[in-house]
Amino acid sequence: MAALGIIGIIVGVAVLIYGAYKGISTIILAPLCALLIALFNGMNLLTTFTDTMLPSVCNYVTAMLGPVLMGCVIAALYNASGAALSIANALYDLFTIKARKQAAAGQQVVMKPILAILTIYVIGTVLAYSGMNPVVLMFILFPIAMDLFEKAKMPRAMGPGVVLGALATAACSMPGTTSDQNVIAVQMLGTSPMAAAVPGFIGGAVVLILNIVMMNIISKKEIAKGHVYDVAPNAPKRPEGQKTPHWLLSIIPIAVTLICFNGLGWNILVSMMLNIILSLIFFFPYYGKFSGLKELIKPVGEQTTMLVLQVGLLGAIGGVVAASPAFPVLTNGLLNMGGPALFKVVLAIALLTGASGSGPAGLSATLPYMSETFASMGINMSALHRVSVFASQTLDTLPTNPGYIIATGIAEVEIKDSYKYVFITTVLNTTITALVVALILTIFPGLA
Repeated sequence: MAALGIIGIIVGVAVLIYGAYKGISTIILAPLCALLIALFNGMNLLTTFTDTMLPSVCNYVTAMLGPVLMGCVIAALYNASGAALSIANALYDLFTIKARKQAAAGQQVVMKPILAILTIYVIGTVLAYSGMNPVVLMFILFPIAMDLFEKAKMPRAMGPGVVLGALATAACSMPGTTSDQNVIAVQMLGTSPMAAAVPGFIGGAVVLILNIVMMNIISKKEIAKGHVYDVAPNAPKRPEGQKTPHWLLSIIPIAVTLICFNGLGWNILVSMMLNIILSLIFFFPYYGKFSGLKELIKPVGEQTTMLVLQVGLLGAIGGVVAASPAFPVLTNGLLNMGGPALFKVVLAIALLTGASGSGPAGLSATLPYMSETFASMGINMSALHRVSVFASQTLDTLPTNPGYIIATGIAEVEIKDSYKYVFITTVLNTTITALVVALILTIFPGLA
């Protein structure tokens, strides 16, 4: 029976990946795949739905509805007011001084690829560290990235790999970030958002350096082959002339949130609410005042509902797996494997993240059901926190990932042409980094 149950888990995950690739709604697909897994495991389908899946969804909603809702409001405020664009433009101007001087002098502007990539990574990491939804930030960063790609003659197919590597790797995993992954670990493990700070910042530096260096090497090779930038029919243009708040004013609410959440240890909801209050006051003239506020918040409810339900239902697949007869077999197999315990954490979370197609879903599917198992292996909770967050960034960006599909649409590139770059920045290098963080905390457990 256990063998059939394991086969069922594999089949359920395969159906989930195939269905997502074909564009079937996750809200419909996830429950069906969870029930398919239950069927193979001989579980009662009705009680699986009512007693296992629904509580799993509720666990995620309870933990994350507030942060997700506030994150969507903050993203809406920063997007509508131009505050995010203001920060991005300030960094863009800083890193393109030479190129802009060349253009003003009537010279042909050709940037070095490394400078274009570095500019995108600085902008993306700074914006994403605040916890704003990476999908929202893509619409801000892509026009800037394509402008830089054109100046550096880099092929447009590399766009999703570079942009997602900037938005959805280090900024989601490093200590102190208000990303969903870091907040989930805080909520479910009772740890600090700065847990295992030194290994966490080292890990963030590792993935950023790997991504920047490898994308630079690859871009030079592509350009040497004659694969250079070509303008897409509906290419996004970098906004110019839009009235935006000063960049210094724009970073104050973000800085306040990070200081309160990390430095003062305040609740994430209180820290994010301060951001909202300050943004409403500081950006009042820029989002249309009271008349613009209604339009600004109109999509927030739908965005929040979709995000919470999608991730909650994907996480419920992990709840069904945990309740299945096959789960003890898998758990015992994991415990009996050779090697350091933290490497087993990376493996377990990476697999469930790949199954759910989402980093937050992978964490919410793993931590409630396996944290006790990990604790029994002698793993420190702070070490578990940081390794788990990095491990959730490993297999979350498979070709079926909704964020990646949106990125290909914005850049107007095909999956077959662009995914290899996304794989390098958001799967290969994040996996290497997760193992590096696990290794550091294994050799130096006191750093937890």
